[in-house]
Amino acid sequence: MDTHWHAFSYTGHARPSDGEARDPQSPTPPIELNMWFRKPRSMMDGTFTEAPAAAAWLEEELKESPPPDTALPVARHMEPAREALRRGADAYVGYYTAHDRFLVRAVLACPRRGVPCPSPPR
Repeated sequence: MDTHWHAFSYTGHARPSDGEARDPQSPTPPIELNMWFRKPRSMMDGTFTEAPAAAAWLEEELKESPPPDTALPVARHMEPAREALRRGADAYVGYYTAHDRFLVRAVLACPRRGVPCPSPPR
């Protein structure tokens, strides 16, 4: 199977507790990246076969809920994310938004050793 990426998202009132993050049934961001694949499928927003498409999804998500003006802007978050995706790696961004919501977006490379693909590309 060729490299592809799965996009996951979470927006909540606060960073979840470690107990929630460890619970595979809890729709909250996990502590370990590989655990995203065990979280509820409702947290998966898509599968991408091209890095530029994955980056475009991530950038649009971040622009819809930007960080406060005093924090790193979306463009600065996207620089390392684009580079990681270009290399076939993961891109992960988390911050409190300008509206005090906790946002996490993860674009995770697949296949992964020991982790079954949750949604193979067509």
